[in-house]
Amino acid sequence: MGHWTIQAVANWLLGGAMLLSLVGCSMKVPPQADAGQPVALIPLPQKHQPGPGAFRLQEGTSIVLSSESAELRELGEYLAALLHETSGRSLPVSASFLESMAKTRPQILLRVNPTLAVGAEGYALSIQEGRIVCEAKAPIGLFWAVQTLRQMIYQQQAGSAPGQELRLPVQEIHDEPTFAWRGLLLDMSRHFMSKDFLKRYIDLLALYKLNTLHLHLTDDQGWRLQIPNYPKLTSTGAWRQEPDGSTHGGFYTQADIREIVAYAQSRYITVVPEVDMPGHVQAALAAYPELSCTGGPFRVSNRAGVHPDILCAGNEQTYAFVENVLAEVARLFPGQYVHIGGDEAPKNRWKACAKCQARMKKENLPDEEALQGYFTKRASAVLQRYQKKPIVWDEALKGGISAGTLVQAWHGPAAAKEAVAVGAPVINSPRSAFYFDLNSGITPLEKVYHHPMVPAQLPAGQQQLVLGAEAALWTEDVPQERVDEMIFPRLLAFAENAWGHQAGSGYPDFRERVQAHYPVLERLGVRYGFGARPITFVPKYVVEQDAFAVTLEAGLRQVELRYTLDGTEPTRASALYTGVPVQFAQSTQLRVRPFKGEEPYGATAQASFVKHLALNRVPALAHPFHTAYAAGGGAALTDGILADNDYRKGFWQGFEKEDLEAIIDLGAEKEVREVSISFLQDTNSWIFLPTQVTFSSSNDKNSFKTLAVLKHAIPLKEEGPVRKEFTQQLPPTKTRYLRVRARNVGVCPPWHPGAGGAAFLMADELIVR
Repeated sequence: MGHWTIQAVANWLLGGAMLLSLVGCSMKVPPQADAGQPVALIPLPQKHQPGPGAFRLQEGTSIVLSSESAELRELGEYLAALLHETSGRSLPVSASFLESMAKTRPQILLRVNPTLAVGAEGYALSIQEGRIVCEAKAPIGLFWAVQTLRQMIYQQQAGSAPGQELRLPVQEIHDEPTFAWRGLLLDMSRHFMSKDFLKRYIDLLALYKLNTLHLHLTDDQGWRLQIPNYPKLTSTGAWRQEPDGSTHGGFYTQADIREIVAYAQSRYITVVPEVDMPGHVQAALAAYPELSCTGGPFRVSNRAGVHPDILCAGNEQTYAFVENVLAEVARLFPGQYVHIGGDEAPKNRWKACAKCQARMKKENLPDEEALQGYFTKRASAVLQRYQKKPIVWDEALKGGISAGTLVQAWHGPAAAKEAVAVGAPVINSPRSAFYFDLNSGITPLEKVYHHPMVPAQLPAGQQQLVLGAEAALWTEDVPQERVDEMIFPRLLAFAENAWGHQAGSGYPDFRERVQAHYPVLERLGVRYGFGARPITFVPKYVVEQDAFAVTLEAGLRQVELRYTLDGTEPTRASALYTGVPVQFAQSTQLRVRPFKGEEPYGATAQASFVKHLALNRVPALAHPFHTAYAAGGGAALTDGILADNDYRKGFWQGFEKEDLEAIIDLGAEKEVREVSISFLQDTNSWIFLPTQVTFSSSNDKNSFKTLAVLKHAIPLKEEGPVRKEFTQQLPPTKTRYLRVRARNVGVCPPWHPGAGGAAFLMADELIVR
């Protein structure tokens, strides 16, 4: 990384005006005379020095270019269009800089300086009372400088009265990214997104200095890319029938793709296409079933999850298909990378396929994982013939990859370390922190902000192989109209993390800067979601009053909460939550909905509360719960709040691989007539019901008597989500201690796509009556 020297500053100013020495500081600009609106930039610049005064956009202001190159001219026109849109002023763009004119007429100078001590994407920005100077080593750096101005302008507009003069506070900024790859994955297979919607997102990515848009174009639920040699990929594979009988689909013509790519290039964003293979191909097999091991028939899937049918790796016709499709993709997308998937490819069809087994024998491959490696290397060779580099998901490492292949690690730090250990460059995309299809309760703003970009304890020689990171939005449950709320504001935390935020600035400072961006997002028509769980229920049982007292926390400052206690839907006229805990003495369903102004903002959250003998009795656990699924902590199993079928809402307590074993002390000997506990099964999320549940009782906490051993008949293969309550009626039984043991399946079964991986046990309230 370069450093901003005094000499570089002097060169940059062209006239030699003296600058203050640059030092890092908070983005909170102290009030200054005529300073305009304070600015809150995201990502946080590497160095920033505010000063007194402001630049005023006034009559006679011009945009001046340091040369008459086509690229610089295009950037100048882009800035002129931005200023016309936001101020109504039309600024001339020219390449004739005169120092004498700069002293009398305000100017915005865009200058490429190859000697500037920054990296390729770095820039220096000086806002003075009489002019603005943007300088960079390359045009992409100037573009990021303009995006910094764009943020300032939008914020100034959001805080000003209509028609007020545009004023930008005097300041000096020196900035460059730490990581070269800063991207967002959008999945348009599960839910199609329009061309104009993608162009809108390109502009949003640019605003926050992200430089890669990864398009997941094919999957089981839809094929979205026109391939002339295979017309049925879009005539058949792009459309599916939904469970309600409606049809969903769409695809991009080659003209659409060229337009999207060109628009992205004008914003210095690389579009990376993904054509998933050999798995996640049911849409392709619906069009061309002869590419499968079984011959079909198939239909485009309308359900999430991993599907058993994949491309036949023993059929030479498959490789002709792969070559023809990838050749077309290589021609359409000018970037150097093409993603070929490689994840979640079950091998059962290959094990039973004569062609695949013959291929393994011919190529001397020991198992089906090696067969996938063979497949991946042949697909990679196609790309290399077109001067492209392949990207694969980290599962492809099991079978081996070609030299030069980039690995996208979504299974966390261990997967990233496995990739760099074999010399593969890595894109860091941990599901636990950067997957925005997980709700904001699981991956809140703070978690996205803090997640390490480089795995801990990675040797120094391997750290340079971590190119950067991608956030991802998978859209099984997210149609286009809900994309904004899932991505924002979390994308802001990701953008700052991926750019490389200053150590010591801290999350509290970032959280305050985010507040200044909500009006900007509103101006841009972004219906952003929540930075944390939309509504958090914090229940407390008040023994003295024999009542619940529930505190409500909103995941967004801009909303107010309205609630009901009678099971009805909250409206604008319902009770307003004022910060005082909501109290009730009976079993109750509490329903809460956020409102912004007069309109609902987000879905209603509800929680059912039940009173019982074990309420608020903290269980002693033999095995700790998983920290990601704490459900409120140690008292979660007896807090009186019941979970629904969605483990992501934070009411289920999870145990990874381990059994649940909990002992409840009722405080005194009590008569018990019923015990129950509920568990969840959601096989697509690696969650399984226990194989059996045992209830026992004791009066001394040492010797326990078995009350019941309960099993169930629900198949582990039933995808769910399925909630199962294990209840035992008892003759009146006096006891002080109750023990529940629930046996975890331990690891995912052999038929499961995560076979051998850790299985989760998700438990809800232990109810004693």
